[in-house]
Amino acid sequence: MRALIHFPIIHSPADLGTLSKAASHLRTETQARDYLAAVEYFWTMIAATIDDLGLDYEHLKLYQDGLPVCGKENEIVNDVAHSGSRNHEILLTLQHRGAVLMGTESPELLLQEHDLMTQLLNSSERTEASLETARILLNRRDDYIAQRIDDTLQDGEMAILFLGLMHDIETKLPKDIVFIQPLGKPTVGVKSI
Repeated sequence: MRALIHFPIIHSPADLGTLSKAASHLRTETQARDYLAAVEYFWTMIAATIDDLGLDYEHLKLYQDGLPVCGKENEIVNDVAHSGSRNHEILLTLQHRGAVLMGTESPELLLQEHDLMTQLLNSSERTEASLETARILLNRRDDYIAQRIDDTLQDGEMAILFLGLMHDIETKLPKDIVFIQPLGKPTVGVKSI
């Protein structure tokens, strides 16, 4: 048996990197303040939930939305954590407790999505074709993530997956992976793009 604990996540500005500036102009000051407060509360709740699970950190793997399989995963997490990402701070904490960080995503697909999101955020017009391209790309990322988890999560192991709300990973995982959602099933999905 293999087990995967899934936390659907909300990205903070630090998580978005270079896309953060382009995305910030979409919010008013009040919306930006409310968003930051919600993100902070959300990550505090996730950290407390993880602590309450009583996990065996020495036998825990960590999979992270946006973390490429590249050989520099630890450096990336460290850099993003130091830029203020609560998500990546939690990853560092879990690693210090003994958990193993895993590269999770295809670098090529991440670059394609970054280019597409930059284009969409800098355009005043979002066409049906560009939204369909985004949906297809997200689906391809989910396929890759599911395959990566299947290939690297061994029998008897447990893992945590931090993955954005728009992803739909559960149906893509092998049936022998027990899928655990401590915060419940997200109500936002790919169909709402």
